[in-house]
Amino acid sequence: MARTPQQIFEHHAGALIAGDVDGIVADYTDDAVFITPRGVRHGKAGVREAFTELLADLPEAKWDVPTQIFEKNVLFITWSAVSASQQALDGVDTFVFDDDGIRVQTVRYTLESTT
Repeated sequence: MARTPQQIFEHHAGALIAGDVDGIVADYTDDAVFITPRGVRHGKAGVREAFTELLADLPEAKWDVPTQIFEKNVLFITWSAVSASQQALDGVDTFVFDDDGIRVQTVRYTLESTT
């Protein structure tokens, strides 16, 4: 039975908070598109690269997602993450869900030092 977009995002968020890159990648379709100001990454390999970088930038961060707006298979979120050395307070993502996974994600945030 296929998961709903809400169930997929719930798993995604839990894997992100746990720092579980394999769990994060499992939520994406094989042909996923991951778009950031740095460029576009494709497939599960591209998603793995992007989240490996994000988790290295914000190790053991405290995450907050104050805005979650679902409209059918699309999700818009705002988020923040604070680690011991860096923070991102202005995160904005959009997700498009398809085939029991995340098909497209856009991500934008600014890293700042916490020291």
